Amino acid sequence: MYCIIGANGFLGSYILKSILNKTQERVVACCRDISLVGDTLKDKRITWKNLDICDFDAVNSFCNEYKSEDKKIVYLAAYHNPDLVEKNPRIAWNTNITALSFFLNAMENVSAFYYPSSDSVYGNSIDGKVFKEDDKTNPVNTYGKQKALAEKIVNTYGYQVVRYPFLIGTSLLSAKKHFYDSIVDNLKSGDGMDMFSDSYRSTISFRQAADYLVDLIEMGDKHPVVNISSDKALSKYDVGIIIAGKIGVDKSLVRAIKVEDSEGIFVAKRASSTIMDNKLLKSIFKLDEINLEI
Repeated sequence: MYCIIGANGFLGSYILKSILNKTQERVVACCRDISLVGDTLKDKRITWKNLDICDFDAVNSFCNEYKSEDKKIVYLAAYHNPDLVEKNPRIAWNTNITALSFFLNAMENVSAFYYPSSDSVYGNSIDGKVFKEDDKTNPVNTYGKQKALAEKIVNTYGYQVVRYPFLIGTSLLSAKKHFYDSIVDNLKSGDGMDMFSDSYRSTISFRQAADYLVDLIEMGDKHPVVNISSDKALSKYDVGIIIAGKIGVDKSLVRAIKVEDSEGIFVAKRASSTIMDNKLLKSIFKLDEINLEI
């Protein structure tokens, strides 16, 4: 049985789809309000449960309900907007650290536990630095610092972490568009899109991110940390050009802007570029290359 905590987001929806496509397992999917779960995330093999991970009585009740069943857990629940984390660090700590620790200690009979994390733990790729899994973390904001600590908690418990870069792809949620969908809408309408050209990430799609994760779980991989990323560092402008080519519109509709000229957009400091090494991922799956697929 799979158990997905915080399953109704962009990545969670793709993970659910991947589990259904790649396995015969049933899934218990949790979120704070199942009334908001659209029909696109409903399936006879998925049981949806209300669960607020900061409500420890509710967490204990949930853990007791599934105590006897062997579980593969993907823990997605997080307070994850860097600007909101910077504004509300204590609320974020309760969700990202305290609730995670309580859940780990409460849940029994766990055969696999994977914690999806972020390239934000690495910090800046100074002079083109490409970060490997065992490199020292050096986050530049509170969100990254909390993710780095959460990773240590998960690893100390003997469980696994995957680190993701910027993820892109169409939303599977009926009521919520992703950045990708906004890009497509703006390009198709002729309005165009301003996109950063001087900030680089090892971008992959939501589908790739979900499929690699489920494959790692199914093969029983036990590496403490795995970077799930592409070979090539891309700016958002680069991604916009790829999308324009895919949907067949004039690539000049994608307009390059610079982060350094956009002061005041963000509350929390961001790394200018974070580039990830994916040699471990490629060695696990015996792949020669991994490129962005959208």
